[in-house]
Amino acid sequence: MMDSMEWLPQTKACFGCGHGNPAGVALRMKTDGIAIHAEWVPEVRHAGFSHAVHGGVITTVLDEMMAWACGILGGHFAYSVDMQIRFRRVLTPGQKVHCVGRLDENRRGKLFLASAELKVEGDCVASGSAKFFPIKGDARAMLQSEFGDQWETVNEAMERYGPSRHS
Repeated sequence: MMDSMEWLPQTKACFGCGHGNPAGVALRMKTDGIAIHAEWVPEVRHAGFSHAVHGGVITTVLDEMMAWACGILGGHFAYSVDMQIRFRRVLTPGQKVHCVGRLDENRRGKLFLASAELKVEGDCVASGSAKFFPIKGDARAMLQSEFGDQWETVNEAMERYGPSRHS
């Protein structure tokens, strides 16, 4: 399923999607225009205990998936301001995780409601929902610099999959 989707650009330094951050999880997202998808294999360095991926890292992955859903599907990258996470079972390093982020509601580009889930072999290991406020002003310019020469590709994806296609 993921093979037929469009790849989305990565930032440079982001812990979640940065290709230049050796400490991060380096998520590589794709979209089908309905949701944001990524495959992730957590490493031992992501563990809290040797057999369990740290809950903070799992939360970060959920947050990243939701933020990208706001960005690409909602037309504005955004900061999470309120989040609820549910851990359903232990995620162990080395397991292949399918990550999905969805934009559940776009309130005129001023508030976004999003959700995400992480699945291993079809079983949900963690899920989350959050409220997001759009990134504005100087922070938006900084975000653009994180994408470097890929910012135009990000804008094209937001136009292709964002709120204007629902009008």
